[in-house]
Parts: sequence; structure tokens; C-alpha cells
Amino acid sequence: MPDTIILPTPEGIDCIVQPGRRRLLLAAAGAVASIATPALAQQAGFWDLPRELWLRRPDSGEEVRAVYWADGKIVPEGYIAICQLLRDIHVNRAVQFDLVTLDIARGVYGWIRSFGVDRPLIITSGYRDPRTNASEGGVRNSLHTRAQALDLRIQGVSPEAIARFGLYLAGGGVGFYPGKRFTHLDRGRIRYWRG
Repeated sequence: MPDTIILPTPEGIDCIVQPGRRRLLLAAAGAVASIATPALAQQAGFWDLPRELWLRRPDSGEEVRAVYWADGKIVPEGYIAICQLLRDIHVNRAVQFDLVTLDIARGVYGWIRSFGVDRPLIITSGYRDPRTNASEGGVRNSLHTRAQALDLRIQGVSPEAIARFGLYLAGGGVGFYPGKRFTHLDRGRIRYWRG
């Protein structure tokens, strides 16, 4: 197994796998309190930058790295590419994905990049047609059926670390599924659960 580096999170330290098989300590436990607010959140201009996402969808073999928002407006080409990747692949239906939810994903992506780790968000579920949601045992009125929720993981980043940062962003609901190795993020009311 590759060596790990340690990334500070708002409530502690979690590990992330880094290529190169080197151990690099970015923050010690005693320093976490001083860096509990990630650098990106302290940068007033972070949300003024072009909003890029790098997404990978293993079930369909697709990957997109695109800017969906720049200069105060949607970038149609990037936004459409992201919506296509986040479609319900079971019925091949794409919809307009919620921008707040994309911004939550952008916050997570920016967080890992602020530590020099550039990896895609691996999407396990985006939009779900109501029939797909029912067949997968999703909750009734799931925000997935409104294109307002994502299930994701990042290679080498613990689902708990992603969940902690999702809670820090306070953009909506956060579900932590350690057994299934993914984190649910949505733009609904702020809440947390462990699946």
C-alpha cells in the first residue's frame, strides 16, 4: 500500500494516499487548531475564481475536467459536460444539475488541491431518475432525483475526511458511508448521518 501524507481537516487529521511512496507530514496534531479553517476558505477570492471540477465516473468510463462558472455566469460548454457525466446512467437521462451542489463539490475539490493533491472526484451517483432511485433503495424524495445531491469519493482520501469538510462548508446534508467508501453531499438542510 502506498505511503500516506496527512491533511488537516476542520476537526482533526485524516490521511490521504500520495503517489511517489513518500511520507510527508503537512500538519502535526498540535497545529490543527491553528489551521482548522482551511486556507482556501480564508481566501476571499476563492469563489471569484473560475469554478472547475475534475470528475470521473467509473460506471460509464467517463471523465470530465471543466470550468462550469466564470466571470459571474455559467460556462455552457463545461456545465453541459458536467451535467452529462452526472446523468442517470441507468436510463441515460441528463438534467440541469443544481449549481449550489456543484459549488459544494468545488469546495471539496479546492480543499484537496490547496494541499497540492490534484485528483478527480469519483462520482458513484449524481442525478437519479425516480425509477432508478426506487430500484436502488433510495429514500423517497431523495435530492438525487432533483439533481441536488452527489455521492463521491476521492482516491486515498477517507470518506470521513470528505464528510468533515462537507460539514465545514455547511452547504447542506452530509452522509458518511464508511462501509461503502463514499460520502453523500447535498444542498438540502444542514444535517449529518452515518450510513
